[in-house]
Amino acid sequence: MADPLIVRAPMYHSAGDEAAFLGWLKRIRAVSAVSARGRDLHIQLRGGPVSRDELSELRACFHRYALDTSALEGLR
Repeated sequence: MADPLIVRAPMYHSAGDEAAFLGWLKRIRAVSAVSARGRDLHIQLRGGPVSRDELSELRACFHRYALDTSALEGLR
């Protein structure tokens, strides 16, 4: 299993906001699991290459919640 993407978790504005964010991430086909560890999110990806569409969805989610996208650079 590949190492997870580790990013600083966003500032959530409510429990529903957090649930929506995590739900969106988990619906991306390339994502197999998401866990919070302290102030970080560990995003486990499924094996195999990440498709262009999956990467686009990850970028959109990261941008919407102002996450650092540099962790996505190695997924091209």
